[in-house]
Amino acid sequence: MAPGRLSGILEKLPRISSPDLIVGMDTMDDAGVYRINETTALVQTVDFFSPVVGDPRTYGRIAAANSLSDIWAMGGKALTAMNLLCFPGGKLKVEVIEEIMTGSSEKLVEAGVVLVGGHTAEQDEVVFGLSVTGIIHPEKVMTNSMARPGDILILTKPIGSGILTTANKAAPLKPEIMGPLIASMERLNMYASDVLNEYDVSAMTDITGFGLMGHSLAFAKSANVGLVFNAEDIPLFAGVMNYVEDYFPGGSAQNRKYVGENAYIDSDISENLADILFDAQTSGGLLAAVRADQVEEAVSALRECGNEETTIIGRVVEDPGKGQPRLIVYP
Repeated sequence: MAPGRLSGILEKLPRISSPDLIVGMDTMDDAGVYRINETTALVQTVDFFSPVVGDPRTYGRIAAANSLSDIWAMGGKALTAMNLLCFPGGKLKVEVIEEIMTGSSEKLVEAGVVLVGGHTAEQDEVVFGLSVTGIIHPEKVMTNSMARPGDILILTKPIGSGILTTANKAAPLKPEIMGPLIASMERLNMYASDVLNEYDVSAMTDITGFGLMGHSLAFAKSANVGLVFNAEDIPLFAGVMNYVEDYFPGGSAQNRKYVGENAYIDSDISENLADILFDAQTSGGLLAAVRADQVEEAVSALRECGNEETTIIGRVVEDPGKGQPRLIVYP
């Protein structure tokens, strides 16, 4: 669902207020956080989507990595998960379902997360994902609303996965393109989150369905700041510029519409590159605002832990003022 329409629906829902609700729906954060006691809060999230690749086990691994990511984007520790699977009854082989769930379970084992159950339903198309529960200290929650002017923005994975997976459905892409893309989507953000938890990070989110610009807008609005990006520094998946014109997904176009005048993109930036900035990602990287004097060390540590394409992509600035764009992208 388009982010603008979704936020409009959420605003109208009847809700119970609670002083223990640390993070709810208002700031478009990655997960909800509810305080249990002075030292422990629950972190809860759910995510599912249709296949982005043809191989069912790979799809299961990507879906698990994507669902688990929201916990780590909040700085939490993932503990338990439940499978959510919809499939066309009588049309999908049992072996395919087994492969999807096996791939997911491989990532749960890698993350040390306990599978406690799940739910299945029959429908026309395959949809798979997980609900995940984690924990965090109430005073250590990473939210969108805490980004500080002067902090430096880093991104831990390239962008462009939505375009490439859409192109791959039309005609299989070469292994040199799909190999790195799949490896990135399968990679757990747990490793990057563990590294970033050792540094002074004011705010963090993962880049998924709303694209880099959509998630960045939530970041900026919630913290009442502006974000300035250097387009040439934003890492892109290999080959994506060759496919963006023909395979820019409809959902990604909705992201651009949602951000609208909240973003200023310099006229020297190509339309194709501008589109990629709004591309809906699957299991994308972490966007983090890191204290300036720690950012170089943090980037080095992230690259050493396996997030080799971690890059400084911009900075947090003061509130730009009413009527001014909160996101600015320079060449």
